[in-house]
Amino acid sequence: MSRTRTGWRAWFACMAMVLAGCTCSKRPGEEGTGGSGEPAPLGQDSVQREGKEIVLEVLDLTVGGEGAEASGTSFVTGESITARGRVRNAEELEPRIQWSLQPVGAHTGPAAPASKEGAEAVFKASSRVGTRGNREPNPPLEYELVASLPLEGGETLEVRLPPTTFLHQEEDDVLRQEYLDFGTRFQPGRALISIPGRPVLNTGNYTVIAETEAGGLSRLLDQMDERVRALLQNDVQEKPVGTRGLTPTTVVVSPGAPILTVGALGDTDPQGDDVCSGPLVGGRCAGSILAGPNGIADTRANNRETKVKLEDFVSSAFRNPQRNRAAGSATINSRHNRGSALDIDPRRMPIPGKTPQQLMCIVEAAGDAVVGERDSFTERGATLFLACDSPAADHVHVQR
Repeated sequence: MSRTRTGWRAWFACMAMVLAGCTCSKRPGEEGTGGSGEPAPLGQDSVQREGKEIVLEVLDLTVGGEGAEASGTSFVTGESITARGRVRNAEELEPRIQWSLQPVGAHTGPAAPASKEGAEAVFKASSRVGTRGNREPNPPLEYELVASLPLEGGETLEVRLPPTTFLHQEEDDVLRQEYLDFGTRFQPGRALISIPGRPVLNTGNYTVIAETEAGGLSRLLDQMDERVRALLQNDVQEKPVGTRGLTPTTVVVSPGAPILTVGALGDTDPQGDDVCSGPLVGGRCAGSILAGPNGIADTRANNRETKVKLEDFVSSAFRNPQRNRAAGSATINSRHNRGSALDIDPRRMPIPGKTPQQLMCIVEAAGDAVVGERDSFTERGATLFLACDSPAADHVHVQR
């Protein structure tokens, strides 16, 4: 019979409990039942009294209330953690079951309440993880659940559920916990946590990211790619190739719409004896192209056909709150935290005839078209806003 990774963890933990003198069964949701056909308890301890076996059982352990997102027994603060137990062959003792949720590690805060009596106990976790910023994953919050039953004569039955198998945050919830610790406006549910299809979109501390809209970062990058290509192929064919009888000064190809602070860029090299009438940038024509001495339109517009893949120039995308603070951002509600922002550094983009400043302005102009001017801007670092043609600029920030 095959087991899941979680199943094996539960099995090994169960064996440890057996060696310690307790019996146990499987994690919630695994196969197996007790002798009566009902699910087997998570753990139990027993004693013989007056010819009968008194058994303390931990029946189940759940996170969240009715209608909550499925989470197994991983959790975040604010979610209820409910434990249920019973006493077989002595049901009258069930109100005396004593529960405690004991934090493991200095980063895990005390449970509320710390202890409770009865057949059922409801707790909530707390966090002592700091918010100073770091570039490593946070440690998971984890608790050991202890159920005990004091008996007459000083004997006590006890069941311990180890945190590594039961109340231990999985990676999705470690990430979600950061948002709770920081008090951000965006509080992602489990449905908004995913592994991105493009690794470059994850510049956080985990293998998973959070997005306000699932797949939103990938769509934003695709739209930026499309718009940058359009700007690099926007020269206009004024005269069809092969047109004859033109004056030498007739414009065959004109540059596309000008880019803010830079002007028209030009994306075409003169062909035949056609002549560039505009300035040269990086040795390439950046203006209109004329018919030249033979009076024939020899030049096809946008003949450079440079391939652009912005994915290669993404310097930052999703950042979890701790990583965002470590990067120098003072904004706890950054769009990077929400998985809705890209930083693109195009300065080394291999496009002939374009300076680094022009490339920066092209990407900013593409962002203006995709998300609007208020959400597309040029920066240095996390806090210095600059004109796109500033030599000090190191990326364009585009956000939704």
